[in-house]
Amino acid sequence: CCSNEKSDENDSMTDSLSEEEDYDDDDDDDSEGDVLDVEDMGNVIKSQSSSKKSREPKEMVTPKQAKALKKEGYRLIGTHSAVKLCRWTKHQLRGRGGCYKHTHYGITSYQCMEATPSLACANKCVFCWRHHKNPVGREWRWKTDDPKMIVEEAVNMHVDMIKETRGIPGIQMDRWAEAHKVRHCALSLVGEPIMYPR
Repeated sequence: CCSNEKSDENDSMTDSLSEEEDYDDDDDDDSEGDVLDVEDMGNVIKSQSSSKKSREPKEMVTPKQAKALKKEGYRLIGTHSAVKLCRWTKHQLRGRGGCYKHTHYGITSYQCMEATPSLACANKCVFCWRHHKNPVGREWRWKTDDPKMIVEEAVNMHVDMIKETRGIPGIQMDRWAEAHKVRHCALSLVGEPIMYPR
């Protein structure tokens, strides 16, 4: 009587072990497809994110970024460009010194416009003196504005900002009048200007 019970127990243990092995085999088959090498994760993430993206490119600057940039004196042009009065422009309008371009090349700082066709920067370097409120990107993925429109708007906005300086104590009116004609443009405002595709 006891030997039959033991053999029944052995049979049931053998059955459960074989079921576990089958279960383990199924796990191995599934897990091999789920396990990724670290090197492959980037491609998988990229393919997942690209399939989720809509085909229509977005605007570069979000409303929150636009608010922060405007607060700092930037004038936004279209969806990805900006212009701002340089501190050296303000200095020379008051009869003070100019930037290195004036010192080395004779360019009058009060006739220089500081702008950028792309607010996006490829990095957020820890040593950068910029404010880091602009977008970040390593490749162009936004709506693209017409280059002629960007230049025209930049010059118009720059001249408007020059006009606003009238009446500020120390402004020399002869320089103020000459500053309405932009003779030089520095594309060093912020971001990476060479990223702009057109």
